Amino acid sequence: MWVPLLLLLATLAPTNCSPVTSQNSTAYDVLIDSLPDSLSSLFNLTLCDSEATGDYSFTHKSEGGVVIVEGSSGVALTAGALDWLKIYGNVSISWGATGGDSFPPSTFTPPPTPPTTKTSPYSHVYYNNVCTYGYSGMWWWDWSRWSSELDRMALNGVTSPLLALGQELVWNMVWEEEGLDQEEIDEWNAGPAYQAWFYMGNLRSFGGPVSLPYMSRTAELQKKILYKARSLGMTPILPSFSGFVPEAYQAHNPSADVKHTDGGWGGDFEPVAYVEPTSEAFKAISRSFITKYCETFECNKDSPNYFAADLYNELSPPSSDPTYLSSASAAVYDAMVAADPNAVWVTQGWMFSSDAAFWQKEQVEAFMVGPPDDKFIVIDLFAEEVPIWKTTDSFFGRSYIFSTIFNFGGRSGIYGMLPNITSGITESLTTSDSMIGLGAAPEAIETNPIDYDLLWDHVYNTDLHDIPTFVDNYASRRYKTSSGAAAVALRSAWSSLRVSALAQTALSQGSIGSVFALRPEFNATQLGCCAQLPVYYDLQDMIDALGSLLEAGSEDEGLEEQGTYRFDVINVAVQVLSNEAMRVYGLMNNAHDIGSGIRENMDYFLSLLDLTDSLLLDQPERMLGFWISKSRLAASGEEADSEADHMELNARTIVTIWGDKGSSLNEYSYRLWSGLLSTFYRLRWEKFFSAVLANPSAFDQGKFTEDVTEWEYGWTKLTTEDIVLPSEPNGKGVELAKEVYGMFSGGRKRGEEHPFAIN
Repeated sequence: MWVPLLLLLATLAPTNCSPVTSQNSTAYDVLIDSLPDSLSSLFNLTLCDSEATGDYSFTHKSEGGVVIVEGSSGVALTAGALDWLKIYGNVSISWGATGGDSFPPSTFTPPPTPPTTKTSPYSHVYYNNVCTYGYSGMWWWDWSRWSSELDRMALNGVTSPLLALGQELVWNMVWEEEGLDQEEIDEWNAGPAYQAWFYMGNLRSFGGPVSLPYMSRTAELQKKILYKARSLGMTPILPSFSGFVPEAYQAHNPSADVKHTDGGWGGDFEPVAYVEPTSEAFKAISRSFITKYCETFECNKDSPNYFAADLYNELSPPSSDPTYLSSASAAVYDAMVAADPNAVWVTQGWMFSSDAAFWQKEQVEAFMVGPPDDKFIVIDLFAEEVPIWKTTDSFFGRSYIFSTIFNFGGRSGIYGMLPNITSGITESLTTSDSMIGLGAAPEAIETNPIDYDLLWDHVYNTDLHDIPTFVDNYASRRYKTSSGAAAVALRSAWSSLRVSALAQTALSQGSIGSVFALRPEFNATQLGCCAQLPVYYDLQDMIDALGSLLEAGSEDEGLEEQGTYRFDVINVAVQVLSNEAMRVYGLMNNAHDIGSGIRENMDYFLSLLDLTDSLLLDQPERMLGFWISKSRLAASGEEADSEADHMELNARTIVTIWGDKGSSLNEYSYRLWSGLLSTFYRLRWEKFFSAVLANPSAFDQGKFTEDVTEWEYGWTKLTTEDIVLPSEPNGKGVELAKEVYGMFSGGRKRGEEHPFAIN
């Protein structure tokens, strides 16, 4: 329908604009793939010279039933289309795993709207994190899933995604050229779920290797990913060399000065070999990798290529001498431009917050001034909570991207820092001269979509956001209802979430930890290494949110057919149960201390866990069976069956014990998933309760932990032949959520003492 319209409007477009370009075409494809036909057919997209519109800019208007968008790039066009849809079509988009999208009915007719021009102040809108590849299963994604993610990036205005897939094949070529055989390479290579930490020098070999068919498959995927990203006008950030080498490298290069990281990452993994950035070996390997990478995947010949390299991710440099640090960073850049004169180095600033004791102001400055001013960008990775730019004079005037980490490890739970997002971005943008970008670097995606909605809203809207108004509008866009009473109830639900779980302002690594996933012990103060147990909000607010959501469903029964509504009802119900389990855990601690009343609390705790497991059977992406089945599909080649088992081992391990037996990172990536609750967390708690009840006064926690650690390790070795996991939803989630609310509809006194409340 709109092809003739496109040709008609081509004659009306200004001379510095064109409706027929590759970026227009790809932008149209994004709309066709992401929107219903009734919406995608409304748009006319015209690419304009950036000198006429600004670096990243769009103008939209509608007239005569057509929505006209002019933009400076394919991404600007798609972002402009979504901006219009959010304002005038009440549209909401989110991942399928978080409820999906919400669109107006097919009868929707665009109202006449005036021309609106928006220009982003950012030259880079960043997205992704090296860890996301492991925690969100990007290592097993197929092209359909990748294409969908690229569509979502484009709609939200992302211009600079980190696209690191497929580098294994290039590294294989590099090490073969250095004289290593395949066995030596395989002995060093980590598993597909662990490639991020492998390339950052945190570990070697663990979970590995990866097969040649897998390398070829991911390389072919990366070619398609990069082609689509570039066709939209994105400037992807590509992988490069951070200094880490195979153990066998030294034997083939005896003159190279090979060292090892100090002590092994986190005390759990063996030290990793590396070459100094200032060495000739570093320059040679970096040049070899970038050259081969650009030959394999193509790089820009006349414009910048952005390369990521992280030398000290949770690893201390060998020296704190400022001269050493500046020479090291200068050498990394010099090695890049030796292969590509257009290279720009992009590095994560996580090290400055994770190892603040080492990275004093003097050390940060020394590292920052090594490369040329305009050839180095640092990502202030955790700026919504630990803004390094504020303590380093805006990175001493060097370019930085204000980035958020909305999730650590993929851990489950409702969480947000909405006030911090807006205030942090606004302060940085208005007081710093070197902030050039905005971004999201979540360790895992497909969580808490409201956080992203707020962040991406800032890309083209620099005015200060009023959070209550934003949340009200979000609730209006996320569901479609003609019932005024239902709309009021939905806004009330989100108001309860806004003042509770979404209002975290203190330093934390994500949501309240779920005690369901705790390796059983009494009187724990945190979950695993990193998840907080203290509650930072009144738990009644979460119960109220569930009640309001269910009230909306009773006012408009059609809401239950909407994916966004079903997801949110189940998500809030799961959080209510998890919060209640925390309360019961406190009662169990007290009962154990006084020596009576523990059994009834144990039984109730397990019933809460079972109900949570049943609730989550409503959604495929929140089922262990889905995660495992998808990971197994990444296997290919002559030994696909054994490789599928290897993929499953990676998939099981990373979301449970993370590393080897006894790893201190256990539960770093815990998930509240159906199947994981029933076959892993429940069985652990059963073992714990049995051991405690067998001898309450002489329970040996150390012996239990030793035994259960052995059992956990065995569980990761299971395959789909050993245990059958549901992978199809049961559709009962909303009904079970009503049951959950019935358990608490009497409420508890607001502010009632909770055993893990923050005082």
